[in-house]
Order: sequence, then C-alpha cells, then structure tokens
Amino acid sequence: MLMNKFYYAVAVTLLLITSACRLSETKDGLPKQTVDLFVRYLQPEQEYKAEAILLEGDSLPLAKSIRFPDGIRFLDKDLTEVQVTENLLRYSTEFGGEFAPQASFRFQDKRGDNQSIPLTMEVLGEIDLVMPNRLEGQVELNIASGGALKQGESLVLVLTDRTGQASTVTIEGPSTSGSYSFPLVSFGNPVKGNAEVYVVKKQVRDEQKGKLQVHLTEELYSASLQVKIP
Repeated sequence: MLMNKFYYAVAVTLLLITSACRLSETKDGLPKQTVDLFVRYLQPEQEYKAEAILLEGDSLPLAKSIRFPDGIRFLDKDLTEVQVTENLLRYSTEFGGEFAPQASFRFQDKRGDNQSIPLTMEVLGEIDLVMPNRLEGQVELNIASGGALKQGESLVLVLTDRTGQASTVTIEGPSTSGSYSFPLVSFGNPVKGNAEVYVVKKQVRDEQKGKLQVHLTEELYSASLQVKIP
C-alpha cells in the first residue's frame, strides 16, 4: 500500500540530542524531566505503534535520555528499551488490536510518582472525498465522525498520483464539523488520472505535570481512497 511510504518520523531534534555538559539542578535537587511520547494507529490494519523517550535536564540542549525507573506501559503493553545511539535511549512497542478510546501511557517518574498520560483523540469515521471535474474546482471532504478538530489537532491529506508523486494538504484545527472544502490546486500539480488519498489525523499536546514536561504526538491513519485527478 502506498501509504506505507509516508509513515511518521520521530522528531529529528530528539534524535540529535547529546549531553556534554553537567545538568543544573532544580530547587528540590532533581533535574527537570521531559517525556516525549508518540502513538501511531493504522485504522484499516488495526495496528498500534508507541514510542517514548525520557529526557533529563533543564533545557533540551543540555538534556540526556535516561531510563524510566520502572519501565513504561501503553495499553498494558510493556515498551521495550532500545539504545538507539550512545546518547539516545528509546522505548517502543508494536501490536494489533481495536482502537482504544481510553488508552494511556503509564510510568513512574524519578521522584517515584506514578504518572498516567491519556490519549484524547477520537477515531476517524467513514470518509467521503469528492474530487472536482476540473483543476480549478474544489475538493469536498466529509468525515462522518471524528472529523471535527480541537485546538492542536490537524488533518493531513496525502495524495499520490499515478506516477508515484506525493503531495499533501493540511487542515488545522479547531473546527466545528468534519466537513471541509479546499481548492484541488492545493495539492500542487498532480498528474491527471487515477490517484490514492489517505488521511492522517494528528494531535500535538504539551502540558506540565509538576516538574514533568509532557510532549505527546498522536497520529491516526485512514485507509487509502481511490480518486481521479481531472
């Protein structure tokens, strides 16, 4: 399936983090911690992938990735520790199953406090995508449920034409419904003929839980839709 070529990439900045300097201490004697969480769910295949990185340091340039004191779990699945580079330790897991609306990450921070970080995105319902009969026309997108966007959420439409050329259109939230209209030329200049489109619903959240900074990215991938470029 063409959509497999466009799966997520973990943020490059996290992959390049190094620690050459001593970390400064917070007032309670413990360095600041940042947890970076990522979840991808492929709806047609019903497959989850979850990743987590725990960083310690008062700022990202000085931070280093460290172990979760008691590991980390997602949907009661243990994430496996992987030493990616000398300075990057990542936890990950992949498994199949139906979409779980009450999913969460659970782990213990360095202070010994139990943390639960819930996911809040709604799964995508049936998608209806109507292409215009001319290049100057409008694309009409309607998502039966889960298409209305909250602040911090977006929809990314990935179109691949018959030559394999890919282009995207991004719709940023918030929105009041799952119905959208935008010019076909927003995709650039795709080649006339048969094409495929799939939708990625994405949410990025940043929140503070005491001394713990949480960064969460969640992505839902739809099935591919067959369309025709006029």
